[in-house]
Amino acid sequence: MTTTTRSTRVLPTDELLAAADRLLNPSDETALSPGVRARAAATLLRLALDETLDAFWRAVSPRMTRSTGRTRMLCLQWYVSPSVARQWYTVWSGLSAACHYHTYDLPPTPAEVRAWHQDVSELLRVLTAARA
Repeated sequence: MTTTTRSTRVLPTDELLAAADRLLNPSDETALSPGVRARAAATLLRLALDETLDAFWRAVSPRMTRSTGRTRMLCLQWYVSPSVARQWYTVWSGLSAACHYHTYDLPPTPAEVRAWHQDVSELLRVLTAARA
């Protein structure tokens, strides 16, 4: 039996943020509606947030990388301030809801995703500084 680890790397977080920004501010004509672009940007932002938390745990306590996502979220408040942990969970929850398509739900607005973009940028800065 083989085990799978979460060591698969995606784009660096700064590239994920830049890609989300390009989706929110298209420079040319695009066939994608604002709702589709906003949902795609939210997905990239959530991926950046997840990657940052994984990098945080790899630096601070490598054994935590084998824990469930919920465990890592709950333990975060013991390594950073409780307000940062709450903000991380709030932003992650909002992005998670925005990433999932539901028939009768409207997609997130570009303005909502821009606000999350600012929150994610701040959390990336704080978590990167905390792991140093």
